[in-house]
Amino acid sequence: MNAPYRIKSITEGHRIAGLEKPHHPLISIVDVSKFTNSSNVTAVIFDFYTVSIKRGCNNLFYGQQKYDFDEGLMAFMAPDKY
Repeated sequence: MNAPYRIKSITEGHRIAGLEKPHHPLISIVDVSKFTNSSNVTAVIFDFYTVSIKRGCNNLFYGQQKYDFDEGLMAFMAPDKY
């Protein structure tokens, strides 16, 4: 298994995803379906906080239990977590 790829800034994240430079260096909203760079990176570590919103997740396992996320979910991640 490859080691996770570390993304050090929002600008670097945009570059890796094939997006234009962010309008502000400290905050950005992106639509993952717009990513143009198809790389083989399977895991990433961010050096900044991230908030993700995903719709239509159906049932997902979190820990040892299955949860109903049919209406979607929000995930909050601190720096250095993956």
